[in-house]
Amino acid sequence: MSGKELSAAEWAVIPLKKYATFSGRAPRAEYWWFYLATVIGSFAVKLVDKLAGDLGIFDAIYSIALIVPQIAVTVRRLHDTDRSGRWLFILAVPLAFVAATGMGEGAMPGTLSSGPMLIGAVVLGIGFMIGAVTLLVFSVQPGTDGPNRYGDDPYGPDQLEEVFA
Repeated sequence: MSGKELSAAEWAVIPLKKYATFSGRAPRAEYWWFYLATVIGSFAVKLVDKLAGDLGIFDAIYSIALIVPQIAVTVRRLHDTDRSGRWLFILAVPLAFVAATGMGEGAMPGTLSSGPMLIGAVVLGIGFMIGAVTLLVFSVQPGTDGPNRYGDDPYGPDQLEEVFA
């Protein structure tokens, strides 16, 4: 059975089976079906939390449990497009900038009324947006055909020669 014949549920479970596997490649199907399953799961867990008295404990456990597989499948997705997993650090750049420049210092906690705090919040927001859009663009692109420096093509070799032989 080749990867193209898997069901959506089977694709969504693969990142859980590869919980902390950061090497190799993840095709778009694996990445996006897992992402959709985690969003649907998040809504379900939030509903359970509301029914249990809005403690937030189930949502916290769910979120913490999925941090590692979400990062791992994202790194493998980047590998499929022949990019390093270090691209994930693009989301940390604005935070490092604000911390290094001290833009958040001098404001009362919880307020954005001071100049440096407001500038810091704007830099963080724009920086995260640029990073998120960049990663989104990378994740929707097709993977490289055939093997790349991160491993073999997750869909396997092309079988067209056999079909038209």
